[in-house]
Amino acid sequence: MSKKIIASVIFLVGLGIFFLGMLQTNLACNKEQNLCSLASSIPALHLTLDKITFKFSDIKYITCERRVQAARGSGKRAYYELTLEVNKEPYVIESCPNRRICRRHADRLLDMKAFPQYKTIEFKSSIGVSNVMGIILGAALLILGGKMFFDKTAEEELDEEENSQE
Repeated sequence: MSKKIIASVIFLVGLGIFFLGMLQTNLACNKEQNLCSLASSIPALHLTLDKITFKFSDIKYITCERRVQAARGSGKRAYYELTLEVNKEPYVIESCPNRRICRRHADRLLDMKAFPQYKTIEFKSSIGVSNVMGIILGAALLILGGKMFFDKTAEEELDEEENSQE
């Protein structure tokens, strides 16, 4: 019985990590109203985790910052975070596998900010590099929890045989 409880806990933790790996950040701005909204959500669950609003004029920088994560073996792998600075507070919008993709997204946002023909700015981030590891870990824990829950060990089979003989 305790094995099933542990398996259920592993399954639920895996499910939570899996859905948190799908975290998406959306930026929406209206230049005419001088208003922006930055929201973190999990689209698969239709759940908004955090939402902040600020003035469009408070946006100072849109940059690509280099980060490092563990890779296969003992190596390290670089990725880039698209960061928005509002009132000296950095907000990560998206993580990109290389600098070129990050710069392309940053340039698009900077163009929308600078050129007057854009009245609104809509930017929806994709599942980032840093989130892929969470999705993989969550899926592995889901599989492990499911396997532990439904697999019968040799001890359980012997117990069932003894109970049926009595």
